[in-house]
Amino acid sequence: MIGQTLGHYRITEKIGAGGMGIVYRAHDERLRREVALKLLPEQIAGHADRRARIMTEARAASALNHPGITTIYEVGEEGEQLFIVMELVTGRTLRAMLADGPAEPRALARVGAQVAEALAAAHAQSVVHGDVKPENIILQADARVKLLDFGIARQAAAETLTLTQSKVSHAWLRDSEIAGTLAYMAPELLRGEPTDARADLFSLGVVLYELAAGRRPFPGPTATALTSQIVNDPPPPLTGASNLVPAELGRIVHKLLEKQPGSRYQSAREVQVDLTNLARDLELGAVLPAAVAGKRAVAVLPFKLLTPNPEDDYLSVALADAVINQLSASGELLVRPTSTVMRYAKQSTDPLLAARELNVQVIVDGSIQKFGQRLRVHVQAWKAADGSTLLSGKHESDIADLFGLQDKIADSLARAFGVRAAPAAEAAPTAPTKNPMAYELFLRGVERLSRFNRWDTRTGIEMLENALQLDPRFADAWVRLAEASLMMAISFEPGPRWMRAAERASRRALALDPSHPDAHCTRGRILWSPAKHFQHRAALRALDHALRLNPGCHPALQWRATVFSHVGLLAEAKEGFTAALATDPDDAYTLQGLGSLAVYSGNYEEGEEYYARALSVDPSHLFANVFSPGAPLYAGKLERAEEKMRVAAQVAPGDVLLSASEALLWAKRGEPRKAEQAAQRVLRLKAVLTHSHHAWHHLAAAYAVLGKAAKVPPLLRKASRTGFPNYPAYRDDPHFAPLRNHPQFLRVLAELKREWDAYQRDFGRR
Repeated sequence: MIGQTLGHYRITEKIGAGGMGIVYRAHDERLRREVALKLLPEQIAGHADRRARIMTEARAASALNHPGITTIYEVGEEGEQLFIVMELVTGRTLRAMLADGPAEPRALARVGAQVAEALAAAHAQSVVHGDVKPENIILQADARVKLLDFGIARQAAAETLTLTQSKVSHAWLRDSEIAGTLAYMAPELLRGEPTDARADLFSLGVVLYELAAGRRPFPGPTATALTSQIVNDPPPPLTGASNLVPAELGRIVHKLLEKQPGSRYQSAREVQVDLTNLARDLELGAVLPAAVAGKRAVAVLPFKLLTPNPEDDYLSVALADAVINQLSASGELLVRPTSTVMRYAKQSTDPLLAARELNVQVIVDGSIQKFGQRLRVHVQAWKAADGSTLLSGKHESDIADLFGLQDKIADSLARAFGVRAAPAAEAAPTAPTKNPMAYELFLRGVERLSRFNRWDTRTGIEMLENALQLDPRFADAWVRLAEASLMMAISFEPGPRWMRAAERASRRALALDPSHPDAHCTRGRILWSPAKHFQHRAALRALDHALRLNPGCHPALQWRATVFSHVGLLAEAKEGFTAALATDPDDAYTLQGLGSLAVYSGNYEEGEEYYARALSVDPSHLFANVFSPGAPLYAGKLERAEEKMRVAAQVAPGDVLLSASEALLWAKRGEPRKAEQAAQRVLRLKAVLTHSHHAWHHLAAAYAVLGKAAKVPPLLRKASRTGFPNYPAYRDDPHFAPLRNHPQFLRVLAELKREWDAYQRDFGRR
């Protein structure tokens, strides 16, 4: 078949063969792309019913649109030949990975979660796979999973079952292939009972068991023995297979392997949630700083309005936000930030399911009823593990005393959790303003800011400014105004106007309340900005102060770790980012920060995994997009780096770091002219309010590869002076290896080493 054409597909290479046909690599002459082309066997193509059935299923599967599912482009016929054209996927099947022995639990949980996510997407469209097994799951080089053969796998399983039950042998389906599919079949299928999507979950359980133990749970040597074991015998305890198998993984797998569908997980989404949480727990457990280890994770969901009125919508998020801030201030809990729980606003949510999705031990839910100028709030807290109630209480208040109401709620929850709502709980709390209308405007502004878009941020700022007209001494409002102005400067309208507004508001807040942790945090973020020339030391002092006042301040943890990562305190940065991740495991900024740290340390594969996780959380995240090409670029995987640059350019067209990365890419490919063209685009840069220091670093690396050593030291000095004096990153950068004896390069390193030593002395681990 090599060299032949089917339709407009020119066959170029045989990839593999199996019971459901032969797979070739082919070139789509019309769209000029590489595809996988599967020729279905005569036993399918020549049988009218089977042919019609597989055409119907393949067409249904072609409607699936999910990154974890191989896309079906076309179901075609050429004479009597039936073929399916699919996305060409490269990587290793899980079957090939099994040859390396049992999988490491964290990697296994991440892979399993991705397979479950793909199955959930298919099941939501009423498409069942029907033949989930290691051969049909590919792990790509970027650690992303693809599930193969939707649309034909079910037919393959049906053929296997028919052959097994009739003991018939066909030349096109070998006994090993029968056993290979049979080993992953659900008991109800073998019993001849009706099946549904839960059969896929049983198959996934067999795959995960095999990955964890290095062997299948049902190892019957013959089809008859294998069928009997699957239908009748419990699998050996997975935790007995290895001391390295976590108990939670064993629980998940054995629940998937229940004989009765009703006793299994009822949806792939539930499996995805549990495996994702397990992966996070295993990852955090390996590196969790002592400061956060052992703390309970808590989430406070937006309160439900039982007397819905659009004018009162702000209460749902604003009350939850206030309680979140007071509980996190204790430093004794890991409280999910408001941005993480916002997705549950205005939804009918099962709190215990939300607890699993948020990976918390305790979940808080509440409802609000408004009667004229009175509010009644019912608050409940549950243990996620068993659904038992920790707290159930009601609080009533005049709407004019919203602060007192939220304080009562936070205090009752803190007592139920055995912690203090704030470090200074002995002192009676004082209202942040005596003007009820100012406080209502403040809460309305807070709710607007939580939506994180340009229009609502501007509206929130107006509400805060109106609150401050009513009470100019309202410190909390000045803090939120500073945060909102900074958000505008960074995310929506870059420029000096909003940065000046943020600085004015933060100074006013600190003058009114010098012990306000959020005011110090915002002050630190302002100081560490292009507009303020990245004042590392002053920013670190402000962020340290914020964390002394509120150890649970999530933004302060993030931004202090960011500054650490730029001045070369990599261990301190990792500890900070990991602590932030413990508070919010789905924070794309934190994940990309850990990705950059991994790259600076030479752990390129780990860096790529972190960037992939960040982009799975937020595909449009600016930093995750522009930094993600760096991991494969430094690892020498140039094609993948180029592809990531193309994707990032759609999110950040004209970004200076992408241009510098392109220069390094062309330099490593031995294309000096193209590298210089990209470099000139960077050098023509005038004044910008982005973090251009990373671009100077990459440009220096490009010139080092091109052999233009004299250009490297000035660029490294420029990178350092504009915010990136990262001595370990420059010292260990493999592109600078040829300059190890270059006098000017060594002089720059010596200067940076002295600066780094001072940062170690003043801000390093104590």
